[in-house]
Amino acid sequence: MTELKNEFSWSKTRDEVFKTCLRQYWFAYYGYWNGWFENAPERTRQIYVLKNLKNRHMWAGEKVHECIQRSLYNIRRGIKVLSVDEIVTITLDQMRAEFRSSKLKTYWKKPKTCALFEHEYEVELTDDQWKETANNVETCLRNFYASDIYDGLKSHPKGDWLEVEEFSSFHLDNTRITLAIDCAIKERNDVYLYDWKTGRSLSEDLSIQLACYALYAMEKWQVHPESLRIIEYNLSFDKSNWFLITHREVENIKGYIEGSIRICNPFERC
Repeated sequence: MTELKNEFSWSKTRDEVFKTCLRQYWFAYYGYWNGWFENAPERTRQIYVLKNLKNRHMWAGEKVHECIQRSLYNIRRGIKVLSVDEIVTITLDQMRAEFRSSKLKTYWKKPKTCALFEHEYEVELTDDQWKETANNVETCLRNFYASDIYDGLKSHPKGDWLEVEEFSSFHLDNTRITLAIDCAIKERNDVYLYDWKTGRSLSEDLSIQLACYALYAMEKWQVHPESLRIIEYNLSFDKSNWFLITHREVENIKGYIEGSIRICNPFERC
C-alpha cells in the first residue's frame, strides 16, 4: 500500500483555521498525522481523536448529507430510493447508536467512530436539546425529499450527472485546491452546482466556498462563468438562494486564494 504523505493543499476551511489560531492550525493539519495507526505515539493519537471531535450541530449536518448523498448515488445509478419515512427511521436509529457509542467514549479505542464534543468535555445538555438535534435532522430530510429541487434532480438522465459529494481538487499556481461539491448537474450548456446547508443561516452573497466550486467547474468541465448556476439550499428553512458568477469575481477569488496560499503554506516561507 502506498504511504500517505501529508502534502500542502488549500481549502476554505484551512484558510479559516489559519486566520483563527496558528496553534489550532498546526494541530489540525500537521500534529495529528498518522494518529489513526494502532502504534501511534500517545500524543499523536490524542491530537487525532480531538481533531475529529464534532459538535451536535456538525454531526446532524453530516447525517443529513450522508442521506442525500446515498439517495442521489442511487438515482444516478437507476436504483429506487427509499421512502422518506424509511430514510428518517434508519437515520435516527443510526444516530441513537452513534450517540451511545460516543457517550461511552468508544472513539478513544476506535478513533474512526463517532466522537462528539459534548461527550468528550461533558457538556451538560437536556434531553430536549438532544431531541432538538434529532428533530432538525428529520426536518431537513423531509424538506429535501419534498422539494422542487429534489424532483428536478430525479428527472435528470444518467448522462447529466457530473458529481455527488466527491472529494475533488484543482490546481492554482501548482497548489492543490480541495473541495467537495454536494451535487453537480449538467443541463444543456449550463452546469448547476448545489450546496446543502443545515444551519441557521443562508448566504446573501457569493461566498468563498461557492466561488471555489465555480473555479473547479470551469477547469473540470470547461464551462464559462455565465454558464454556471450556483444554488445554496438551506434544508432547515426550505429556502434557496441562486448565484451567478462574473469574470471579475473569478479573478478576485483567484487573487484571494493565491494570497492565502502564500501565508498558509509553511513550505513557501522556508
